[in-house]
Amino acid sequence: MRRLLALLPLLAACADRGAEFDARMAGYIGRPESELVMGLGVPDRVQELEGRRFLDYELRGAYGGPILTPSFGFGFGSFGGGAVWGTGIGLGIGGAAPPAACGVTFALRQGRVESFTRRGTGCA
Repeated sequence: MRRLLALLPLLAACADRGAEFDARMAGYIGRPESELVMGLGVPDRVQELEGRRFLDYELRGAYGGPILTPSFGFGFGSFGGGAVWGTGIGLGIGGAAPPAACGVTFALRQGRVESFTRRGTGCA
């Protein structure tokens, strides 16, 4: 139960970031398509269906930094006239954590943003 209570502030912070993102995107509702494109750039996909136009954006969050991988090893070898052996513990650094993904689709009617939907965990 204590662990769950400790997570509540973190969950609240995530909810606040999602609410901020939604508020920013809601600012485009009622605006012309040109303002949406000026604000978010060229959409990744555009589709027209039954008099409506859908602009789809794949937004990327920040990279999570390097991935640290603990490792353990041992070896045996020779150096000069003697033999050596040993063990070791290391920390490998490889690549970076992928960015959190966020997709947003805007629905437009008669050239104006009517609504939007978002998907993914990186919408902040």
